Amino acid sequence: MSIVASVRNSIRVLICGAALLCTVGAEAQDFPAGKITTDDLRRALIWTGHYSVLAKGDAATIYREAFQRWQKAKGYAVTDMLPDEQMSELLAEGARQRDAFGWTTLEDKSIGFSVGVPAKLAKFVAARAANGGLSYSFEGSVYYSILVDYGDLSCSRLSNRYLSVLRRVRPFYVARSGSGFAVAARLGDRIAFGQAACRTSGAVFVEIQIPEDRSGQLSPLLSAMAESLRLDRDFNPTAVPRPKVEQPTPTAGDLIVAAATQPAGATKPATVNDNSGKTSGIKLEGRGPADLSVERVFEKASAAVYMVKAGERLGSAVAIDDHELLTNCHVVKDKSRVTLVRDGKEQTADVVSVNEKADRCVLRTPASMPSWVTVRPYDDIKVGERAVTIGTPQGLELTVAEGIVSSKRSYEGRRLVQTTAPISPGSSGGGLFDVQGHLLGITTFHLKVGQNLNFAVAGEDFAKTADAKTADPEIANPAPKAP
Repeated sequence: MSIVASVRNSIRVLICGAALLCTVGAEAQDFPAGKITTDDLRRALIWTGHYSVLAKGDAATIYREAFQRWQKAKGYAVTDMLPDEQMSELLAEGARQRDAFGWTTLEDKSIGFSVGVPAKLAKFVAARAANGGLSYSFEGSVYYSILVDYGDLSCSRLSNRYLSVLRRVRPFYVARSGSGFAVAARLGDRIAFGQAACRTSGAVFVEIQIPEDRSGQLSPLLSAMAESLRLDRDFNPTAVPRPKVEQPTPTAGDLIVAAATQPAGATKPATVNDNSGKTSGIKLEGRGPADLSVERVFEKASAAVYMVKAGERLGSAVAIDDHELLTNCHVVKDKSRVTLVRDGKEQTADVVSVNEKADRCVLRTPASMPSWVTVRPYDDIKVGERAVTIGTPQGLELTVAEGIVSSKRSYEGRRLVQTTAPISPGSSGGGLFDVQGHLLGITTFHLKVGQNLNFAVAGEDFAKTADAKTADPEIANPAPKAP
């Protein structure tokens, strides 16, 4: 029985309201306006499992201890403030874990509320009238429920309902404010977490239950739900419900995060012995005098870009000679052999070099590929120059987009090219090119907080430096071979 059901006649309860979250003040860590905020980092820490709304104490201390736990888990030195590079890594990791659950938003603009939903674990079914209110029902591997009440149940009456709840369940966590309350309790072999939020016209209750034996994996959902509930100022629980769920695309959006639902274990292919993530097949070529249009860049470079199928994961790879391609290790994950797709035709490729920490992997095909690209030296790349991405966002093969190189960054020996050229889920392993068709880097991740914060691993970092060759322009883009 849910917490809601146990107190159905007196109140429908759920655990931990957004207004009750331990928010962290600006004094914890200051950021420039429009940049990454402490709230952004706190949400990322929720998804990585290092921050919980159940924590009690000083909010700034809770936040600091959370990111220090993350630092320890990553093997970093503990600091009082997160360095910029670690912020980017934390945000990217949090976004991947969030997407692993298909976290999305259920919004009912007619009623006037919204809340986060783990769409891969709880599928929305319908909104129905129920006992003087509305019930939004779900089905799936976790229990999830939304109830809307009106009439005498408003902020002025919520305290009585709160006390009634405490008499009916034995929570191990409670929190309350003038606009809501939260309760967490064990119900048999499950942990229930719910939240109540109110306006003068009524209240919304949300609840999620997770199996206690999976709490380590699923506990971020409790805090994420509590953090996400929002009621509009014109909240109207008597309106006709018109819920809308922003369903995540279940294709290339699961590149790294697909591993969250797989058994733990080694991610490196057992048959791969090369740990460098490098190849001697790369040909380096500096920037020439004439820029091309995006149309011409696409014509020149796209023939070297392939979709990669690695089990249930999708991504991209870029050919850099007759037989080798560059991609990200989080695309191939634990596979020693993947499938390359182009124009509806498939061929196999072996994973021959893996550097998981740097996210550099090299593929090799038995058949010769008709076209490949050269690589721009990292030192030759200029901030502000135009750049083009070609990849497989959301499984859409050979998608092109334009931007600029917005920065060059170095972190723990890894060199990154930051760009405003769009990178979406599924773009991983694709190419970031200059406007002459040279490969600048392999598109790796983007930050979902902020705008246009996209990153590629420098193409030159895949090269075995001593063996890197200077490209011959006549063979850098050979004509396609006859079938």
